[in-house]
Amino acid sequence: MNDKKFSKELKSILFYVLEYGMRNIPFKLSMDALKQPELKREFISKVHKGFMLAQNLIIQNLLLLGKEKAKNKDMIKESNRQQKSKDVIQGLKQDLKRIEYQENVLRKIADTIAWQILNNDITVIRRLYNFSSQVEIYNSNLKHDLQVVEEMFEKDNETFPLITDITSFIQIGDLLIKDRNVIKVVELKEGKVNEEISNMLDEHFEFKCDRKLFFELEEKGEKFQKQFFRYVKQQSTALNSVGIINRGEGTDSQGRKIKIIDDVFYTKHFTETVESMLEKVNKRNYSINYIENCLAIGVYNVSRIPIHTAFEAWKKSIDIDFPTVDIRAFINGSVTHPLFLHPFSLDDKVKLVMGKKVILMSLNINEWLKMFERKNAVVRLLSKKETARLNNTPNHLKAFEYNGQAIEIEHSNIKQIIHDGIFERMFNQFLTPSSAVDFLIQANSAGFSELSEVTKRE
Repeated sequence: MNDKKFSKELKSILFYVLEYGMRNIPFKLSMDALKQPELKREFISKVHKGFMLAQNLIIQNLLLLGKEKAKNKDMIKESNRQQKSKDVIQGLKQDLKRIEYQENVLRKIADTIAWQILNNDITVIRRLYNFSSQVEIYNSNLKHDLQVVEEMFEKDNETFPLITDITSFIQIGDLLIKDRNVIKVVELKEGKVNEEISNMLDEHFEFKCDRKLFFELEEKGEKFQKQFFRYVKQQSTALNSVGIINRGEGTDSQGRKIKIIDDVFYTKHFTETVESMLEKVNKRNYSINYIENCLAIGVYNVSRIPIHTAFEAWKKSIDIDFPTVDIRAFINGSVTHPLFLHPFSLDDKVKLVMGKKVILMSLNINEWLKMFERKNAVVRLLSKKETARLNNTPNHLKAFEYNGQAIEIEHSNIKQIIHDGIFERMFNQFLTPSSAVDFLIQANSAGFSELSEVTKRE
């Protein structure tokens, strides 16, 4: 899909997700209005209608891009077979990257719907991601899913069913359903075998006769039995995950004890600063800022002059050797905060995605680490050998590396390693550097309190 057509589709979908509900109610939106049950229901139904229209457009565009990607891959394969020039093959590969980027953008818009459904709660969002490869929707049972979704929404528009295959991170269940204040995950099963399994389980739940279920399974073949246990496992995983989300605690599929903490830690953000910078570049093409004497931000209007290359020179002039981060990089992340939830104009969101406006950031990490020391925390850079051993441990969350070294922070007798997540909060969610420090120290203190309570009980 060419950039002009994609920009047009993108703007339409974003309108349905972010503005349709507000623009299609016959009353002025306010907190007082939403305290009235009837007006609140009407607003929710309009928001959900916008979500439905957006979901349908996302699916249509993902299907078109899927066909385009399959064709492109065949052309690359054929060009390699025919030993065509490197320029031809490179051109096809660049086109493939464009297609994949557009797919990621569409999925991130679907994520924007999901994040709103889940109240932007990252602790809940992570429960729905299991590090699996994303489903290609043209390989999924989409026709059946769409039919169920349409019937469900027509029956009750205060309930919204999101098809999980179009998101970047929901890898449990076929539908994520927002039903008033309750979250549900549903597995959709089609076919005679699955229907028979479903009926067997419904009967078992009604009569609670294990012996009957055992003999019924004994009479079936091995293929049916394997499908039965696969079906039960999928349903169990979905129910368990939703249970943890709605109850706030439980044991996940890996056997880990999970407790979602309700404590609120208020963080400070520089979102308004970036919003103002985006407006300024309409007149002077660029705007730079240095947040808290350590975080460099450059916003550029690339559609006029490609002046964003000057960011590297500015970094060097203020002694920053940290990598430059383009906010568009987070579009490729699975559980990263969606760019579209920031309070920028619809036009600016489209321009950022299309690279017509650019937000670049970098961190003077030495100055940032001094903030920890001013909070009476001890900062230690692990040796490269220690870092390699830490990051090569199987199933271990990888530590952030600065020049090949992990960073350890010790506060309240608790040590913790810094991971990439805190930088995603700074560069993508616009958390101020000082608030990032406070957040990590607060997490340390919470860990110390939890440890103390466990020790007392023991």
